[in-house]
Amino acid sequence: MRRIGVGVGLISLCLAAGFVASAQNAQPVRLTFWHYFTDRAQLFEEFAGQYQALTGVQVKMELYSGDTLGQKFQAAAQAGTLPDLSAAWIGIGQGTAPYASKGIILNLNPQMKAGWSKFFTAEQLKAGSFVVGNQFGVTPGAYLVPLDSNNMQFLYNKTLFKKAGITSTPKTFEQLLADGEKLNKIGAAPLVSGFGSWGTAAFNQPYMWNIIGSTDLERTFSGKMPYSSEPWIKLLGLYKTIGGSNLFGKGSLAADFPAAENLFLNGQAGMIFDGSWAIGVFNQQNPNFKDYGVFFPPRISGSKYPVYIPGGVGSLAFVVGTSPNAKEAAKFLQWLTEPKQQAKYATASFNLPANVAVAKSIPLTENLTAFASRMNSTVPTLKHTMKPAVETTMVAGIQRILEGRDTPENVTRLMDQAHKTDKAQ
Repeated sequence: MRRIGVGVGLISLCLAAGFVASAQNAQPVRLTFWHYFTDRAQLFEEFAGQYQALTGVQVKMELYSGDTLGQKFQAAAQAGTLPDLSAAWIGIGQGTAPYASKGIILNLNPQMKAGWSKFFTAEQLKAGSFVVGNQFGVTPGAYLVPLDSNNMQFLYNKTLFKKAGITSTPKTFEQLLADGEKLNKIGAAPLVSGFGSWGTAAFNQPYMWNIIGSTDLERTFSGKMPYSSEPWIKLLGLYKTIGGSNLFGKGSLAADFPAAENLFLNGQAGMIFDGSWAIGVFNQQNPNFKDYGVFFPPRISGSKYPVYIPGGVGSLAFVVGTSPNAKEAAKFLQWLTEPKQQAKYATASFNLPANVAVAKSIPLTENLTAFASRMNSTVPTLKHTMKPAVETTMVAGIQRILEGRDTPENVTRLMDQAHKTDKAQ
């Protein structure tokens, strides 16, 4: 009996020692999150600290340029050095389909069905999902998670408007051109935006919908109507008119959004076409700059179609499905979208929250309210979208039209070729 007792004691001691050694060797979970949120970088560091204190899981935030994040992710996918989570640099479509089909972007349907989906509207979920019967053959489900919502409108400097003798914001495009002339006379750049990056495509959207309309857009994108048809020539003719005016500030065609925002912040530009996130950027760079307002894109006189603006779901993030920490990464991403974190996100970063309950419960500033009130005017979802090669061709063509080096008719012909060949012209 005694010998048996000693044996049991030794076994117990050995097991206990093994558990201690196992506990000592266990490493805490470490997640890496790639993002481009320059104006929210400190806030995301705070979230990481809070989550570690709450769960013990460490989250390393790595900040990159939004213009290069996609290229970095592609290179990392080839090298096998991907993070655990990433901000999405592009939405659902041709750019994300290859990653989703290979499981590199995780299908989050199980988590959404388990209750996560209640945080979002049906439209928000759809914006982050590959739907049934999608043209890319991706397994249907939620892949991209909304962090905030946004839209793009015009912001204007009230002081410069007053100085130029402009007493009200423009309601028609003709009035916008006239106000541009008045601002030019007082030495201000009338209108700036990120025309040197993706701002041209964004600026074009309200007028694409206003001039062409949803029916003909769907027909064109699906290949049933050529880009060289009259409505598209009329749209691109708008830029011939702009090129012959003083609406766009000198040198603004080469400016990216940070450069354009700097001009606006410093009182050198009367208007900027930008997103609701710009309010957070302005507050970060110059908290004393408050004498500005927001107005909806002026419509083309005589057009029978409504104006729709870029927007809806704003920043999106996803879990890297090939990560060994994918489950923990999904838990962190869900935590970010919970009401408490979303409320802090909205009030600290001046971004509209994605969580629908939070969006209705927190007070917003006058300018954020102006953006929020137009969330029902964001671009509707069509069955088909413009091919990336066509958009690249169009944007380059618009630049040439503005500079007087090309014609609307020729650019639309090049867009037809891009649609047929799937190669930018």
